[in-house]
Amino acid sequence: MGVPKCIGRYEIVEELGRGAMGSVFKARDPAVGRIVALKTIHTAALEGALSEEYRARFYREARTSGVLAHPGIVPVFDVGEDAGAPFLVMEFVEGRTLADAMKSGERYTLDRVCEIGQQLADALGYAHRQGVIHRDIKPANILMTSRAVYGSERPRITDFGIAKLAASEITSTGQLLGTPSFMPPEQFTGSPIDGRADLFSLGVILYSLATGEQPFPGETMTAVSYKVVYIEPIPPAKLNPAIPAGLEAVILKCLAKNPAARYQTGEELAQDLAAMRTNSGASAMQTGVPLLATGGSDVTLAPGSVASSIPPAAAQKAATQRGQTPAQKKPSKPAQFESVFGVTLLCVACAAVTIAGGLYWYAHRKPPAPPHVVTVPVPPPQQTPPPPVASAPDESPAKSPAGTPPTTPAPKPSAGKPAAGKPSPSQPAPAPSKPAVATAPPTPANPANPASTKPQTPAPAATTAFDPRKADPNKNGKLKIDVSKFPKGLPFTILMNKQPYIHFITGDGSSLDNLYAPPGMQEFRVSFKSAGQEWDAKPLSSDFKAKKTKTLKVQLSENGKAESKIALPIAKDAQLSISFSATLGDLF
Repeated sequence: MGVPKCIGRYEIVEELGRGAMGSVFKARDPAVGRIVALKTIHTAALEGALSEEYRARFYREARTSGVLAHPGIVPVFDVGEDAGAPFLVMEFVEGRTLADAMKSGERYTLDRVCEIGQQLADALGYAHRQGVIHRDIKPANILMTSRAVYGSERPRITDFGIAKLAASEITSTGQLLGTPSFMPPEQFTGSPIDGRADLFSLGVILYSLATGEQPFPGETMTAVSYKVVYIEPIPPAKLNPAIPAGLEAVILKCLAKNPAARYQTGEELAQDLAAMRTNSGASAMQTGVPLLATGGSDVTLAPGSVASSIPPAAAQKAATQRGQTPAQKKPSKPAQFESVFGVTLLCVACAAVTIAGGLYWYAHRKPPAPPHVVTVPVPPPQQTPPPPVASAPDESPAKSPAGTPPTTPAPKPSAGKPAAGKPSPSQPAPAPSKPAVATAPPTPANPANPASTKPQTPAPAATTAFDPRKADPNKNGKLKIDVSKFPKGLPFTILMNKQPYIHFITGDGSSLDNLYAPPGMQEFRVSFKSAGQEWDAKPLSSDFKAKKTKTLKVQLSENGKAESKIALPIAKDAQLSISFSATLGDLF
């Protein structure tokens, strides 16, 4: 389906995103001349047994969000219906989601983590006082305002589409709304939900921002839900020792299994986070946080944290292996000092003797060397074993004129041949082969050999690239690419997270129905070339899940109208756009 020119009275500028439930457009309100974000529900989603529930949920979003007026919440301006499809008009926020910021590997200081948490907690506290519960607080539902446009980057909560008024409940029995990694235990067990559920979800965000890790990681929903309900998270300071004890206590209080043990209001949480920023040391709170999705070894260590992280039992075991006990350490220090001092004097004396001997030898190198120099290094190696060894190097160069002349590698093969050195006629063949191997590394001597080093360069890159055709279908999301409207012979390039994903030419027989993408939020960019011109679509992100299928639809439009069939040549002012679609079950 193409992008419409108008929805209601609103003029559509471009499509910002599309899912199985609906689409989000950038539009212009001609009545006041402002840019807005317009959200619609696909008419296909309003058909079937759950149509009335989806329609009721959509209008509920308008009612609940419409009463909220807070700088940390994206407001709703209008609601209506066009050709049987309801739509919602919200403020258009220039910026990015917190999920995109976290995914890009941006590092926040602990002070900035507390500031973001304080602003979100204050906004949630306000919403809860109005009787509105979000029920799906996660980074993808938090917009970070553009610093260039607004002067500061402030978090703003959006998408109260599954928010619940405290006095009403529309969802059917047993239906689960929310994102498992950020859901509180009561949302899994079916217990009553109130504002403290949103504070638990905010605690998950604070934990991730402060440590770079998820508090309840898991490959499946079952694994995640079990940890949320029964398993306590790893204390944040163990993952990032720079986290102060006060901030760790705040995060763990948010993540309490029992709602009664959590913060009871958003204002209470905001006050504690504000106190952390004023009471904690400035240098400690300015410590950078580890990059997200990193292993346990990539944590930011506070000064002195390495020694304190060693368990006492391990320290005692190491001391026992060295033959020490706690009682032996104090009296051993003088002995160690004397030993080190004596060794130091001995080294200095040896160095002085060596330098003096070297200078003397250099000044008298033409006449015979002084006796003390000759008798120390020369006689010992030449008394008993050297005579047969010395004869072997004389024979080896003579019998291998084609071999390499260096004398350094020659004694090495001869040292292993004295016992079998008699049958010399059978050994000249292997003898030249060993020097050849030894002289292979020098590039000036072997100009042909550098080619042998080339295969070692691309090997690491090949192992790190994601192959969309060979990925494990049980661990990755499935992706289909729809370019059916484009003519044959157009070279397409698709990037995932700014890295090459797939290259193909339309009509070349390549299968675009069995590709895969890693689970999680992935950003895609599509471009193609024709007649020396290049068209590039605005990047679009989508959340992939293992064993779930999504379709990436590529469209070309002119004057805001999508082309049903594209012909060559393509107009230079044509606009390329992409959108994702999925099954209805992937939305919630």
